[in-house]
Amino acid sequence: MMKITKQDTVAEVVAKNMGADHVFSKYKIDFCCGGGATLEAACKESNVEFEVLKKEIQEIANKISNDSKV
Repeated sequence: MMKITKQDTVAEVVAKNMGADHVFSKYKIDFCCGGGATLEAACKESNVEFEVLKKEIQEIANKISNDSKV
C-alpha cells in the first residue's frame, strides 16, 4: 500500500491500493476517464473530506491484504 497524499492522482491510488475503486465508486469519483485528477480536486468535486477518503481506502486495502494472508 502506498502513502496517499492530496497530490496523488486517482489513477495512481487505484493502481496501487486494492479496493480503492470501491471507495471511489461510493463517492462517485471517476477513476477511469477522470483518473488524471488529483485526490484534492476529486474530493472537492465530490464534496468529501480528503482524510475521510484516505482512511477508507487504507482500511479496505488493509482488510483485503489481511484476508489474502489467511
